[in-house]
Amino acid sequence: MKHPISFFITVFSLCLVGIFFTGCSNTVPDIVALETLVIYDYTNLQEDPTQRLSVFAQSSGGSERIMELEVSFPEAKICWTIDKPLILNNGSKIWAGSANLMPPYFGSFPQGFPKGKYEVNYMDLAGETAQSQFYLAYEPVADPPLNQPIFSNQEEQPSNESSKDAAPSDDSSSEPIKKIAIFSQPDGKGTLLFFDKGRDDWKSFEDITKTYSKAKSLRISLDYPSRQVRYLLPAHNFESGAQ
Repeated sequence: MKHPISFFITVFSLCLVGIFFTGCSNTVPDIVALETLVIYDYTNLQEDPTQRLSVFAQSSGGSERIMELEVSFPEAKICWTIDKPLILNNGSKIWAGSANLMPPYFGSFPQGFPKGKYEVNYMDLAGETAQSQFYLAYEPVADPPLNQPIFSNQEEQPSNESSKDAAPSDDSSSEPIKKIAIFSQPDGKGTLLFFDKGRDDWKSFEDITKTYSKAKSLRISLDYPSRQVRYLLPAHNFESGAQ
């Protein structure tokens, strides 16, 4: 005959297990945040940039578990499928998505991405799905400051206009957020090793390779979050020595 206390402990433990699995099965992940930007990608500063859309999602169920993302513009029945999302970890948050969605160069939208309401659907590794929305209302900067220094010890190259004659800006976001993207290939491609504001102790390419031994090139990113735009400047090849 089982001891009453042992029997009670066994029953209580089974109840806890049942509650645990019931709670897990009822937990449905959700999209808690979206980061969306239209990217103007410069191969060189003598030609017009190409346009891309960047969409990254943060999930309550763990963004690293996102298996597939679908971005759509229902008004025109346009859809992009991201079957291998890029996972970005900035230390405090994990994002999954893509920065390489190309505009629909057909029909009513030959000039780029249509403005309006977009939908985002995702599926995680457990087969759970979630949906969210965002509004694309991007506004390009008329004269973005493309002559940017790479390192903090360098001065920005002067523009063609004198600052004295330049018209005052009525945009509170006129100053971009400058970030540096470091890549494993010399042409600004390959594995993304770093993407954030540059470190103060980085004064040269050699300083960067001391931290990231596989670094071969970098690109400067100028972000205007309130305008939903990013300007990605041409790649700087470490081996060329041009800084």
